[in-house]
Amino acid sequence: MKKIFICGINQESNSFNNKLATRDFFVVKSGKDLAESNVTRLKGVLKGMEEENMSPIFGSYFWSSPGSPVADEVIKEFIETIEKELRSAGKIDGVAIMFHGATVSASCDDVCGYVSEFIRNIVGNGVPITASFDLHANITEKIARNIDLICSFQKYPHLDVFETGYRSIKMLGEYFKDNSVKTYRVTIPMIASASGYTTDTKELKALMDKGRALVDSGDILDFSILQVQPWLDVPEMASTVIVIGKNEQTAKKIAGELALGEFSLREKLQGENLLSVEEIIEKARENNSDKPVIICDSADSPNAGAAGDSAFVLGKLLAVKNDFDIAVAVNDIPAVDKAFTLGVGGVGDFTLGATVCPELSKPITVKNATVKCLSDGEFTMCGPQERGEKRNIGKCAVIKTGRMNILIAYDGKREGDRGFYRFVGIDPELMDIVSVKACTSFRAGYESVSAAIYNAKTTGAATPVLKSLPYKKRPTLYPFESITAESISEPKRYR
Repeated sequence: MKKIFICGINQESNSFNNKLATRDFFVVKSGKDLAESNVTRLKGVLKGMEEENMSPIFGSYFWSSPGSPVADEVIKEFIETIEKELRSAGKIDGVAIMFHGATVSASCDDVCGYVSEFIRNIVGNGVPITASFDLHANITEKIARNIDLICSFQKYPHLDVFETGYRSIKMLGEYFKDNSVKTYRVTIPMIASASGYTTDTKELKALMDKGRALVDSGDILDFSILQVQPWLDVPEMASTVIVIGKNEQTAKKIAGELALGEFSLREKLQGENLLSVEEIIEKARENNSDKPVIICDSADSPNAGAAGDSAFVLGKLLAVKNDFDIAVAVNDIPAVDKAFTLGVGGVGDFTLGATVCPELSKPITVKNATVKCLSDGEFTMCGPQERGEKRNIGKCAVIKTGRMNILIAYDGKREGDRGFYRFVGIDPELMDIVSVKACTSFRAGYESVSAAIYNAKTTGAATPVLKSLPYKKRPTLYPFESITAESISEPKRYR
């Protein structure tokens, strides 16, 4: 029975959110606590290990919601913890790492590459390492040089988290059976806003279906097509194609073909035109169904690392607070504290927004709002993504003005799950207008219960208008610069 050490660090960083993610932002599971946790990807890892007759050795898993760059001391703690665990684990046959893949710290632009290299130096070149990633990972050369087997989510919205953990272990099983298994990497210098596409978008779906067909036919063992998280500002950054196969010539050829397919979609992936909030309000007036209109405020999406503190949409909706039943949210610690001071039923004026990133939005004043609910912030995800998992948005409150319900929170996140509003007594399905700070994954839970979803022109660290962001380090990338097929890297294996 092969002994496999399991660990991970999972956080999606947004370079334009200037509040560092400290240790308090992270949930850490180690040893028995990790083994007994409800981590969806880990469940897939363990299922694969059971089938492949592998024995898990549980290290530590540092997890945080998306946010700002990580404080260096968190990375230092993770590295020191993993080193102790690895050195005390005895002889191991492999390592399985759960990454996000778009993680930066205050001083490191490639945390996952740094961690990969650190672990490689401890275990040596003879121990295979498999790693699973988010579809929006930035697969750097340092990652490719140190990780033998790379698997990412193949679906966006991310409905295959379990399956990706499972695939990463099945690839390790294939490696143990036949170490001719190799991983090829190709980079395409392009980015796209995460609100501009899903893997069910016609053209991208066709490319993903092509990859799956090549796996089903036995030409390759696995593939990943990664649309890099665009709100990184780092010198090494690109979308990536990964192909794992036994026949090197075939794997290399297919990696190149899939990369050309990705390149051909560079314009399509930029997404649809954005509407103003005023235009979306008019769409709501025309809505004759009993389902809500959804305002997608992707620019301030905590899932994309933004602060969630913009009151831009809230300010626009105040003008129609007596016309529609509305659900809207904003992160604002002082406002939450005021609501707790007033207590349920208390009435007061609230200044909301711009408490974390004041340079990206402006505060809005809400007069004579009534406190309707106070909570510690823990709720259960409704799904389908991460269904049943617990999340906590910190102390929070619902205040109401007219027919508008405003959820204010210490650390609002996972707005794309309907449980976010439900747990404080707001049923989004009974609203006329629901504002959701999210990019795309929320569609999995909202499309079936909404009349329409509109991407709004808003402000924030995760704006889909990428050309408006103050990049300082990025390399040459489409859509900022023109690229040609010759801009695609040669398919290359590093191990």
